[in-house]
Amino acid sequence: MRQRGVTLVELLTTVAVFSILLGIAVPGYGFLVNGTRLASMTNKLNGALSYARSEAIKRGVRVSLCKSTSVDTSSPACDAGAGWQHGWLVFVDQGVIGTFDGADHLLTVQTQKPDDMSVSTTNFSTYASYLPSGVSQGPTHLATGSFHICLGGNKRSLIINSTGRVRLTSGGC
Repeated sequence: MRQRGVTLVELLTTVAVFSILLGIAVPGYGFLVNGTRLASMTNKLNGALSYARSEAIKRGVRVSLCKSTSVDTSSPACDAGAGWQHGWLVFVDQGVIGTFDGADHLLTVQTQKPDDMSVSTTNFSTYASYLPSGVSQGPTHLATGSFHICLGGNKRSLIINSTGRVRLTSGGC
């Protein structure tokens, strides 16, 4: 008589070996997930900065980004108390500089789930603007500054030079 299938002992042995291998492999994937989340946030913010700069040059007007927690509401607004990790608005800034008000035209919004991610800035504490020349400007009226995004001990920085161009660096928090 020929046996088909597996015995209970063989099945339990296979499950035990698979469980041990899974227990060893899963913690390593947390690093990959955090790296992907950090890269995603960096790319979204870099894309928003590049978009704002190109729109400012194309339209010949100031275009700003401001941090906001109300991006998914019917009336989004800038929120100086929010963090950049919560989201931001990109808009044609024709009213009060760095504030989304009635004279402004909303271009795009970005919402984020901050979880354990943090974003700190130099010279762009509440907003970042691009002038029609493509030069950046923040609340301190300086053209240079940076955004530092930290997650799980890793940091990516978006550094904006005096002409408004953005470059990326990596390091530790």
